[in-house]
Amino acid sequence: MSKSLSITIHPSALNADYLSVSDAMHQVLDVIDALEKVEEGTGGRRQIVWRLTEAHTSSPPFTVTVEAFPIESDASISQEARRVVSGFSDTVKALLDGRKPEGLIYEAMRPLKNALDRNTAGVGRTEISIEDEEPFNIVPAKATAALVTLERLALDLKAATVDHSRTEFGALEVEVHGITRWNGKPALAVTERLSREKVTCVLTRALAETLGPAHNWGDAWEGQRLLVTGALHYDPDSILKRIDAEEAETMPWTDVSLSDVRDIDILQGRSVNEHLRLLRGGEIG
Repeated sequence: MSKSLSITIHPSALNADYLSVSDAMHQVLDVIDALEKVEEGTGGRRQIVWRLTEAHTSSPPFTVTVEAFPIESDASISQEARRVVSGFSDTVKALLDGRKPEGLIYEAMRPLKNALDRNTAGVGRTEISIEDEEPFNIVPAKATAALVTLERLALDLKAATVDHSRTEFGALEVEVHGITRWNGKPALAVTERLSREKVTCVLTRALAETLGPAHNWGDAWEGQRLLVTGALHYDPDSILKRIDAEEAETMPWTDVSLSDVRDIDILQGRSVNEHLRLLRGGEIG
């Protein structure tokens, strides 16, 4: 039998006798989102879809029961479901105790924070009951402690994350595939040759005039190769995001026949082993 889990949500005694629809629905969705993030965090392909098998109110608490079903109907997910539920349960219990969970899936932090925040406002208590296990409760005091722990973990994660955003001055070979504008400035939509990243190449007024009238760029430059020189802007993941070009040089395509390539004498009378030895030693380029 697949693993099942029940979520019972009680309203806050300070607010009203009944839950708001928004609090009840979003609390359930965030708990399920956290479950899914725990599974996704292993880096493997998701195997589980959580299906609603029961929902009812016993005024005022609202209870839903969900059960793990396989995404692919013929797959066996019992072991995976136990692993995911155990990881989720261990994570939440550790946070409620003010501890950093072992093997924390950082992607699960956002939905967990949302649920915990709600548990300090419109939701008075969230009871999570896992099949064959003792239920545990999220109450305002425990939720506050967990939020402090999550904030500390978020700061640690930010401190450990290397920001590779930067601007360099250099030259890149690009292929033009369209025209555009960036903050009101003329620009080309280009693809960088090595990374194949599609980026915006912003032109100075002088360079734009050099390339010719803007209304002709589509016909004149689309599909052309350019060597552009200027400021290269990279994002925190070291991915090129924009080029502020000051110069551009055309790089026409050259057709080379197979017979011309065959006629090139690379070895120049040397054996293959001798050529490789000279190449590795830097004696030839």
